Amino acid sequence: MRHIVALLTALLSVTSASAQQGIVAAPPGGSHIPDKVLQHPDISGVTLRWTWANVEASQGQYDFSYFETQLARIPPTKWVLLRVVSGGVNTPGWAFAGVRTFSFVNTDQYQPTAGETLTIPIFWSATFLARKKALIAEMGSRFANHPAVRVVSSSCANAVTDDWRVPNTSDDIENWKAVGYTSSKLINGCKAIITTTMNAFPNQKVLMAVGRNGKLDPDPDYVARTVVDWALNTYPGRFLVQKNSLSATTPDPSKTTKLGAWQILHDRRPNVAGQMLWFVTGDSTCRMNGQVTPCDPLETLARAIEIGKRYGMQYQEVYQKDLLNPALDAAWP
Repeated sequence: MRHIVALLTALLSVTSASAQQGIVAAPPGGSHIPDKVLQHPDISGVTLRWTWANVEASQGQYDFSYFETQLARIPPTKWVLLRVVSGGVNTPGWAFAGVRTFSFVNTDQYQPTAGETLTIPIFWSATFLARKKALIAEMGSRFANHPAVRVVSSSCANAVTDDWRVPNTSDDIENWKAVGYTSSKLINGCKAIITTTMNAFPNQKVLMAVGRNGKLDPDPDYVARTVVDWALNTYPGRFLVQKNSLSATTPDPSKTTKLGAWQILHDRRPNVAGQMLWFVTGDSTCRMNGQVTPCDPLETLARAIEIGKRYGMQYQEVYQKDLLNPALDAAWP
């Protein structure tokens, strides 16, 4: 047990010029943040997350009461990662009007819509982007000057959640071609979202969680890599590239040079961050351990955190479910 405590202590004591470090609690979207999280001395920050449809149910009619209520409860010892999940299936019905769409079968077994056919706006639609940019601008007018808000999430290729997800089965690829997909269209759409977020939040860092596009582009990481490098060069010191799939089976850069999808983070340190793939509490599938059973929750979570530390992540989002689990209390300093 002591080695687990030691490795978590090391993570939280990493020195950096960045004001946002360590462990960030990731509660369910739209939920009341428990006092235990807000008072925990070893939790550095809290993610506040809600969806576009809840914030702007009707065009131009904004309701940011969830964020306002929770921000008022954040103590000065904590900072906030602000995330409005927008785009993909998290697009309000009114925002589909006049926008070309794309349909695909959701192959993610961990999503409640697994196996269903989902319909989303195409990522680069000018009309869709204009509506999303208006949302971001309104967010900035409300929260850019709030001292607790230090990081803001941006997304441009997210079909199901806030994470990067561009459906890319062989059928999807043919269907993307049918609606006019090109790498440059998606790249330009991503640049537009990042620019809007940077302008709306001039006092914050902006993150984007990235992923792979399979065989849609010259190589699986081509679009993400192009977007990330542009953002790092255009907004030095303000952009963070994130992976939302950190686990105990993530390639450990201290043990291998074959990092696959994680190379994009390794090569862009220290402007990197992470989010746990899943929670370890009550997960009999051992998803955080590559679905290899048995998996000890403490050891699995600690190994994932240590790997994230070796990538030099400025922070790691951990599911609130794990942070509130008394059985994992011994893992925290």
